[in-house]
Amino acid sequence: MQGKKRHFQAIGLSVSLFAASAIGLLASHSVVQAKKPVPRPTVATVKSMVNGDLMCYVNLVDEKGKQYNSVGASFEICANEKRFLNKKVQLSYSQASVNDCQSAEPCGKSRIETLITKMKIIR
Repeated sequence: MQGKKRHFQAIGLSVSLFAASAIGLLASHSVVQAKKPVPRPTVATVKSMVNGDLMCYVNLVDEKGKQYNSVGASFEICANEKRFLNKKVQLSYSQASVNDCQSAEPCGKSRIETLITKMKIIR
C-alpha cells in the first residue's frame, strides 16, 4: 500500500507542476499582450474631445488619414477644446497615474497610462 500511495503522490505532484507551468505560461503571455505598444500619432488633426470619468478622450486623424479614437489625454487638454478642435497639432505624451475605479469616485486604486499631456497647434 505504501508504494501505491507514493505513486499517487508523485502523479499528483506532476499534475500540479504541469498545471502551475501552464498557468504561468498563460499569465506571461497575457502580460506580453498587455504591454504591446499602442501606436500613437505625433502629428494629427483633432476631430473631437470629451471628458470621461478617468481622463479626457480625443479622436484624431493623422496625416495619412488614419483615425485614432479615444486616445487618452490629461483633463487640461479637454479644457482647451475650442482652441484645438479641427486644428493640426503636434502631440506630446507622458505616463500618468489615473484612477482605476468603476466610477469617478476615488477607490484608492490607480494605474499608469500614457496620455497626451501637450498639444501645440502647428497649422
